Amino acid sequence: MTMKEKLSPFQASILIYLIQSGVTLFSLPRLVAEAFGTNGWIGLIIISFIVNLNLLLIWLVFKLSKGKSMFEIIAIFPKWLTLPFCLFIAMIWMLLGVFVMVKFSMILKVLFYQNVSLIYFLSMGLILTYLLLKKELYQIAKATVVLFYFTIWTVFLLAFHLPEFSFVRLTPFIFKGETDMLNGGMSIFTALLGYELSILFIHMIERKQLKSLIAGNSITSLIYFGVTFVSFGFFSFEQLLREMYPVVTLLGYISFPVLERVENFTFSIFGLKVLMTTVMYLWGSKELLQYQFKKIKSTFLVIGILIIGFFVSFIPKVLKDVDQWLTYITYACTAIAFLLPIILLLTVFFTKMMNRNTANE
Repeated sequence: MTMKEKLSPFQASILIYLIQSGVTLFSLPRLVAEAFGTNGWIGLIIISFIVNLNLLLIWLVFKLSKGKSMFEIIAIFPKWLTLPFCLFIAMIWMLLGVFVMVKFSMILKVLFYQNVSLIYFLSMGLILTYLLLKKELYQIAKATVVLFYFTIWTVFLLAFHLPEFSFVRLTPFIFKGETDMLNGGMSIFTALLGYELSILFIHMIERKQLKSLIAGNSITSLIYFGVTFVSFGFFSFEQLLREMYPVVTLLGYISFPVLERVENFTFSIFGLKVLMTTVMYLWGSKELLQYQFKKIKSTFLVIGILIIGFFVSFIPKVLKDVDQWLTYITYACTAIAFLLPIILLLTVFFTKMMNRNTANE
């Protein structure tokens, strides 16, 4: 698939960051405490390192294939073989994109706007998603840069909690308490998902592909690390385990003379990040379907994906059901994130062997 304009390394990094930044951030400190115990924020460094290793795999696919796209690599396979492969991944990515928006909308309604219908939030989100999905990736990336500058200031709100921060609350113990490192660590890893979409556009980055991807993950990891570290020093460990959304509680302690409900405003602004996560996962689904059904116009595919997504979003009735759906979907996405680059690497090696044998004959 050709594209006239390529992404700059900065655009690619910001794109990765905004795809990764999800609604899990608001409960992340609690999840980290449940998974790793006391001083569990250290575990985030390990999780981020694993993501970087996965990004290295994706870059190796790009490098060894000499800059080919994923679709050019799998073109050696017959359509009957790639069709179920692409449809499965497209379905998983579509579901993840939709349910991320559903979860954010439900939390927004429960915490701040109880009298507003959920349909209103979902309809507004899907309309904005459609307007962005009509554009090429380069235009979407330019929009993400604007959204980055519009939302990044929220990180500096952490400075308001430093006077109440205490190193005593961190305790001298590391990874102590009732930990669940395997399942809990998986939940935290899924908070960094989104980077795997880079396998579809790494060939569109004009230079420094690996550095761009790692820089994007580093921005997300640093923000996650900062939020979690401050939470561990602001709350006691027992308080952190009891708080459903510790970051919302943190924001509730901030007050400005001109803005009474800081958490309300900040949470709403965060919806722009959730929007980009949804847009890019649905973009990935659209690209996979476009490869398989080349005769169908891109606009029709986008409309079809959004209609299916809209009706699927009403299957779970409560937030607990959404979390259950997201657990299974993110596990599938994690498997895709690791297995897809490996499959493509094996395909590249297989193609090179076939070409070498043909040349020898």
